[in-house]
Amino acid sequence: MIAAAALFAGCKQSPQHDHGSHAAASEEATVAAGGTVTVRVDGSGYHPARIRAAANSEITLSFLRTTDECCGQELKIPSLSIRRDLPLNQAVAVAVRVPANGQLGFTCGMDMYRGSVVVQ
Repeated sequence: MIAAAALFAGCKQSPQHDHGSHAAASEEATVAAGGTVTVRVDGSGYHPARIRAAANSEITLSFLRTTDECCGQELKIPSLSIRRDLPLNQAVAVAVRVPANGQLGFTCGMDMYRGSVVVQ
């Protein structure tokens, strides 16, 4: 608990910076079935935070954490029961199946950074 508090204390929020709105603020990407998209994780969230892909396709999300700032050290995809550590400057590939409709959400370990794979 102390480690989590210390980690959270390192996340500086300003009036212009809201960790909960990264999906809307960050760029989007589209990935073809069988393709890979790199998601950079930095002190302000996921880039891109919104990824479009075909329904029921299999894609790979390659997460690359580029800073020790904040809470990007862990990745969670709750609906698939996936948790992965994201070591600094090392890509971590996660293969997923895009849902038939809706979206597949992913978050950091503290649920402050949010992103999604959206059916196109």
